[in-house]
Amino acid sequence: MPGQGSLISVATTSDPAGAAFELVSAAMTESVAERGRCLLNLSGGSTPLALYRLLAQHPDLPWSDTHLFWGDERFVPVDHLDSNAGSAQQVLVERVPVPASQVYPWPILDTPENSAKAYEALLGRTAGTPPLFDITLLGLGNDCHTAGLFPGSGSMSAPGLTVHSRPPGTTRARLSLTAGALSRSRLVIFLVTGNEKREALAALLAKEGDPERCPARAISALERLLVVTDLGLES
Repeated sequence: MPGQGSLISVATTSDPAGAAFELVSAAMTESVAERGRCLLNLSGGSTPLALYRLLAQHPDLPWSDTHLFWGDERFVPVDHLDSNAGSAQQVLVERVPVPASQVYPWPILDTPENSAKAYEALLGRTAGTPPLFDITLLGLGNDCHTAGLFPGSGSMSAPGLTVHSRPPGTTRARLSLTAGALSRSRLVIFLVTGNEKREALAALLAKEGDPERCPARAISALERLLVVTDLGLES
């Protein structure tokens, strides 16, 4: 886990979206050149939207060989304002030549449990058993959550590939890949911006810490684990 033996690199920059774009575009190109396809696992929330807008400006990237997944989703229809897939589709997916058959949003079924089970089955058909992503993008919440893994929700230590939970203090269910599934990626990038994330970033990078209190610490990577941020922890 970060701070507990994993090699986690930190890139501090005034342009996190630009730095992340360089990393993601290079990894996409390398993945397709070496393995014939790229499995890109997208992050939700507002932080990655600047990165998605940059990616959308480059239709020359190997989109025809790229498959898009989402690490987490809110239990809402795709046309809802809070839908992670809906936001990404507007700023990225609809603007690049990625085949519709290679875009895999979470199915929103009758219950969160059934939605989670359906996405686990989809992963087995499309990303392998267990799944193996080339790139996974993650954010970091003020409370040190990542994807849909929240402190106190019981989701951090869930087995299998997917989990549904109701974060403390909320009424809306969240769907998420588990920590184990998120860590099944060659490259994992945490994109962290905003001064309100400073304490959470310090907890993620600390030498010791409890993943139940900081679920982001449960994430590892198969090859490279990176944080791209505009925060300098010394200030």
